[in-house]
Amino acid sequence: MNLNPSTPQPLYMQIRQMLKNDVQHGKYKPDEQIPTEAELCEIYNVSRITIRKAIEELVKEGTLTRVPRRGTFVTTKKFHNELLSVSGFSEFSHQLGMIPNSRILRSEVIPASEEVAGHLLIDEESPVLELERLMYVDDKPLFYDIAHFSLLRFPNLEKKIAMDESTYKILSTEYQTEIVSNDKIIDVIGATPEYAKLLECDIGANLFRILKIAFDANDEPVHLSTFMCETNKVNLTVHRAK
Repeated sequence: MNLNPSTPQPLYMQIRQMLKNDVQHGKYKPDEQIPTEAELCEIYNVSRITIRKAIEELVKEGTLTRVPRRGTFVTTKKFHNELLSVSGFSEFSHQLGMIPNSRILRSEVIPASEEVAGHLLIDEESPVLELERLMYVDDKPLFYDIAHFSLLRFPNLEKKIAMDESTYKILSTEYQTEIVSNDKIIDVIGATPEYAKLLECDIGANLFRILKIAFDANDEPVHLSTFMCETNKVNLTVHRAK
């Protein structure tokens, strides 16, 4: 790499800019580990102190992230999810300017458990659709979701659910039901081996677990969802009412 020792700009600042350019041009992608300090010393033919200072600057500004005992990685892009929003995943993706992509892992008609029945205000053992999905952004899993819908209210919904169509759109066009509000309960859990595999994260990584009950204009529950995502990939935001 061509550094210019005659310029007033310190070497570590030149290296900082070169590394930042590499990230911006896609040489090092989000979540990807950059070369070690020793390797960067060889690449740039400078001391470890100089490399360390350049990396520290990029960590401070958020371009890089140090992970103890693992190395230095390009910081993951964070998505902002408005807690008060009533939009579904497809609408959320469109707001980001991205094409939604989801994969149905399981679609099954089951009797409602006591918890599900309580949230949906239906009788226990009533038939519900249990829908398990992975939702992707940039071809990487962002949300893992388990949703429940009453089949007494939405008969044959299990036959209408499609992988490439918004569930909220189906509820609107097929059942004339619009989501207008929701309640959310949020906590943070450690990723189990199963969740880690689905979300392509480390076992024990911090996950937001968000339980959501969506309501229609009559304040009747439409569906219950429990979805999970890595805390380092999503910012949960609240905008005050004007």
